[in-house]
Amino acid sequence: MFGVTRLTQVREGLRNSELRRRLKIRDAVAWAKLSKIRWAGHVMRFADTRWTRAVTDWIPRDVKRTPGRPPTRWSDFVKALNDRYDALRVPRARRIYWTTLARRMETLLAPARASR
Repeated sequence: MFGVTRLTQVREGLRNSELRRRLKIRDAVAWAKLSKIRWAGHVMRFADTRWTRAVTDWIPRDVKRTPGRPPTRWSDFVKALNDRYDALRVPRARRIYWTTLARRMETLLAPARASR
C-alpha cells in the first residue's frame, strides 16, 4: 500500500506514528470517540418524542447485571464530556483576563515609554 517494508522502516528509523501521518490514517480510538461525541450532539438536539432520543436515554431496569464494574451508559459519557468541557473553559477565561490586563498595562505604560 505505502511501499515501506518493515526492513526499510527499521533502517530509516521510521516510527509507526510517522507512517500513519504520511498515509493520513486516523487513530481508530480517537475517531471512534469523535464519532460518538458527534452522534451524542446530534441526538441531544432531537425533540424528546423521537424514538432515537428515547432509546439513547433509556436505562433497562429488568436486566440482571453481572457483578463487577457496571457498564457505562451514554448519559454517563455525555456528563463526563460536559464536565471535561467545563474544566477546559476555565483556562480560556483566565487567558482572556490576562490578555485584557496586558492591554490595560500597555495603555498605562505608553505615556511613560513615550517620554523616554
